[in-house]
Amino acid sequence: MWRSLVSALVWGTRGPRFKSGHPDWAEAFESYPHGVSLLRLVLVGLLTVLVSAGLPAADAAGPTSCLRPVSGGNTEEVAAVERILCLMPGTAIRSVEIRTDVTDAGPRAVWLAISVRAFRRPAGVDALGYTRAKWEVDIAAAAIRDGFARLGLRHVVAYQDLTVGRQPDPAHLYGIARPEWKVARWSTGADPKSLGIGVQTWPALQAKLDALSRRFDVRTQLTRYNPFGKAPVVTIRTDKAGRFIDAGGFQAYERGMKFDGARYDGVLIQLVTPAHAGLQVFVVDRGRRSSGCTRLGVIPHRRYEICPSD
Repeated sequence: MWRSLVSALVWGTRGPRFKSGHPDWAEAFESYPHGVSLLRLVLVGLLTVLVSAGLPAADAAGPTSCLRPVSGGNTEEVAAVERILCLMPGTAIRSVEIRTDVTDAGPRAVWLAISVRAFRRPAGVDALGYTRAKWEVDIAAAAIRDGFARLGLRHVVAYQDLTVGRQPDPAHLYGIARPEWKVARWSTGADPKSLGIGVQTWPALQAKLDALSRRFDVRTQLTRYNPFGKAPVVTIRTDKAGRFIDAGGFQAYERGMKFDGARYDGVLIQLVTPAHAGLQVFVVDRGRRSSGCTRLGVIPHRRYEICPSD
């Protein structure tokens, strides 16, 4: 089924992992290199209004409220996760569980079980939504790790991504322990020194994307994720996608977003057609560094390979 729908899903290096990192999704995809108090409900709801005012809606369908169930941690940890998720408007993440059953990591170690919604279309699997959800989990996990560290909370050394309904399994984790914690089994490399340097303000980034939209005669939507550092999602829509690619449009957007410069926590750029064909490229630079691309359907073009199977 995957091959009939998606030509390529390429995932870059992701560091320490044990067994299969995504056993619940492996059936459908072939991939490559406790409650919330009333007071907290009011406070986080207010934060949602402040953060989301004037922002475009995210592509990923989701609840109107930014609140997601968070369980397993203490009051401060739950509140921190809620705040972070509210800074990812429209995220596909549905819940986070903070767990302690991790070995070889010390008494202050926890890991995250992050669940996302299922991705199905009438004709089959929603590959673009699937890829974006995995990217969102990577971005959120690193933000929670560093948010906890800034607040003096427990150490987030690993995480797991699940579809809703699946049970967490500590045998299938991605390690994201910071080097200074000296947890060899779960450590990941240090974040790039350039991370956060030269990052543009949201208005400046929007202005740059507006200019690119006019230049290439496309529609561009900027989704502003800011769970720790900025992690923009850029969606390009056009009924002339092949012409856009042949004119160097995709490369122009990558340059505009400093895609290879390790400036943002992560970037996801996606090109979508009215026929639901699409291309995505993504990078994650905070936490577990990765990069890759996804292609759904066919966009005829002559130049500029985006995914390896173009």
